[in-house]
Amino acid sequence: MVIIRNNYLDPYKLTAKISRYKELDALRGIAAIAVVFFHFTMDYPAKKTGFELGVTGVDLFFIISGFVIFMTINKVSSAKEFFVNRFTRLFPVYWTCVTFTYILKVATPQLVTDTSPVSFSRYLANLTMFQYYMRFEDIDGPYWTMLVEMLFYISIAVLFSLKKMKYIVEIGAVILGIALINDLVLQQYFHFLIGIHKAFPLFTHFPLFFAGIIFYKIMHINKGDKKLFYLYGCIALAYITKLALADNGGPGVGFLGFPKYAMCLAFYFLLFILFVNGFLKFIVNRVTLFLGKISFPLYLIHHYLSIRIMIPMLLKHTQINYWIICLITLTTIISLAAIVSYTIETPCERKWNDWLRVKLGLPLRGTK
Repeated sequence: MVIIRNNYLDPYKLTAKISRYKELDALRGIAAIAVVFFHFTMDYPAKKTGFELGVTGVDLFFIISGFVIFMTINKVSSAKEFFVNRFTRLFPVYWTCVTFTYILKVATPQLVTDTSPVSFSRYLANLTMFQYYMRFEDIDGPYWTMLVEMLFYISIAVLFSLKKMKYIVEIGAVILGIALINDLVLQQYFHFLIGIHKAFPLFTHFPLFFAGIIFYKIMHINKGDKKLFYLYGCIALAYITKLALADNGGPGVGFLGFPKYAMCLAFYFLLFILFVNGFLKFIVNRVTLFLGKISFPLYLIHHYLSIRIMIPMLLKHTQINYWIICLITLTTIISLAAIVSYTIETPCERKWNDWLRVKLGLPLRGTK
């Protein structure tokens, strides 16, 4: 249980305490498995049977990140502390998974389908999460989302440093309005504006993060407050804006088409409406919580190993049923993700966080 110390961040009536929401952990696990099965079946159209909807799992991840950001920011007193928490939460696992995939690709060059060499410099660039700006390709497909997440964290840190987080709803709504005008009007006459999506990839996905932020506000506001109607209006604006921007980023519309993508997104928004009103506890069980715990390494480690090595190799050299092969592959990647989670993620986050806090003169967690 964490005491909120930065109530000035939020003009709405937050509760005095926040805790870890098991529903969010379960949603993370469900999103990760959805992405995994999308990748398992993406090269085998006859085997999709609905699993192609898993391409939208990243959209669910982004909504979750928007919701969680206030849970993170309320635990810190400075942008420096915020970055220490984010760095130690993400980079130990990320570096481990990037290194693992790089070694796999170097060891199996005949299976690599990349358009650029899997060079050591490309590997080093990928370790930063900002390889996009260095003009290096991602070593593995899922890594594109990490840049989007990092740009979101940087944006939040800037607002936090400027003490403008209390205006996040208003700022976000203005950004969505500008995005809609840009997409529906200005780009028709000023084509150079299309470049904003490439220059700042967060722009296209910001409506999802913003929706998560608003859902957090809704959960922590008095249910009789008149601002509730305004907040749900922001949710509707976020949904409409994301659909308007969908063609400019993310694989969802490309794989599903607009109608299916719109329905998936509406379903995720509905899940969060249930969650913030206390009606999503039914998704919480040991399986979803376990998958939620290992969701980050599972998301990062599964792609190349499964769709370039295990599934095609087992299909080629054995007579095993396709779905049995998927089960074998799933067991393997879940085992690897669990190893990374329990041996790297949990201990490194704690140890690295304490070490960096000492080096940077920050108070240790739990001593404030």
